[in-house]
Amino acid sequence: MIKLSRTQVSSWRLSKNHLAPRAPKRDLSQVATDVCGVQAQVLSGAALSLWARVDNITLQDVEDALWKQRTLVKTWAMRGTLHLLTSDSLSTYVAALKTRQDRNSETIPYRIGPGPDDKQYHITRAEQEQVTRGIHDSLDQRVLTREDLAREIVKRTKLRPVLRSHLLSGFGSLLQHSAHQGSLIFGPSRGPKVTFTRPDQWLGKQSQPSGEEALRILLRQFYSTYGPASHDDFAHWWGVRAPKAEILEQLISDELEQVEFDHRPCRMLGRDVDKIQSIEEIHSVRLLPSWDTYVMFYHPREFFVPQEYRTRIFSQIQGNAPVLLVDGIAGGTWQKIKKRAGIEITVRPFKTPSSAQKLAIDEEAGLLREFFGTSIKVYFDA
Repeated sequence: MIKLSRTQVSSWRLSKNHLAPRAPKRDLSQVATDVCGVQAQVLSGAALSLWARVDNITLQDVEDALWKQRTLVKTWAMRGTLHLLTSDSLSTYVAALKTRQDRNSETIPYRIGPGPDDKQYHITRAEQEQVTRGIHDSLDQRVLTREDLAREIVKRTKLRPVLRSHLLSGFGSLLQHSAHQGSLIFGPSRGPKVTFTRPDQWLGKQSQPSGEEALRILLRQFYSTYGPASHDDFAHWWGVRAPKAEILEQLISDELEQVEFDHRPCRMLGRDVDKIQSIEEIHSVRLLPSWDTYVMFYHPREFFVPQEYRTRIFSQIQGNAPVLLVDGIAGGTWQKIKKRAGIEITVRPFKTPSSAQKLAIDEEAGLLREFFGTSIKVYFDA
């Protein structure tokens, strides 16, 4: 079995995640495909993830890709979380997400609220079909705010009072299933209010692969970008239990080759094995935001950040802190504070950075200045 070093794996993952070097600006949407979607609970955070990977872009470029060129789309995807996906890949994700539905269950669980301990509710399949039909009809040739859409759905359906209340509450839990059906995506915000629209009218009709073929496409992309990996790692990304992920992995078993990464058996696409063995060592410094996919799905996690610093980055409730990435692993954290005169960046390295690393951090701050279009001051806090 081929044994891979940490240097080889870190350099490979940096390259596949476009964290060294950055991709050209024209490939902005392709980068979203390559990293298997950009997590987007906060749009500015998703834009920063793209900035870390794409040369010479601004926040406006990301918004234009969403609302003008329509090459990116914002929707609920894997793990029930918001993502930016390329418009061309939306139908693939929808086809794959449809396979997650348990056709033998008469109800669909959902939660109201942002925390993991919130009470779980259930909606019947018949009720969910009413909601999906209501969304489809309400959004015909229209872009509606969450509040307006909820009122339209309530008017067009005969739902239980508790479901009507949850629809009108402002949480999107009852809309996620319809997003997974391909019935709605996010539209351009109206001030502080989000809007929704129909993907078939916003993007045009798309052909959709079978669920099995869609899963193969996503499995290949995951193992290409985050490999060497295991089915447990895929389970973490796709949001299923490990036994289910092990079954799904069999869809591309003939394309995977087993390798060893620091005494851990993993798999990679067979076509990538020769490439990773010959990859040159890569050095880079990046400022990654919270919820960045490279940080979230780096495995094994103890290779990414030493145990003594782990709690400074990872919190079960809040996700991960913004990370100072040095040569592919966590070298510290950073914080962005908006001031009247501009933005202050405080970098908290785990160890004293070298002069070359400090220079690289200053260069990244200079790129942030262009991204936000405002002055940036950088401070180091040991």
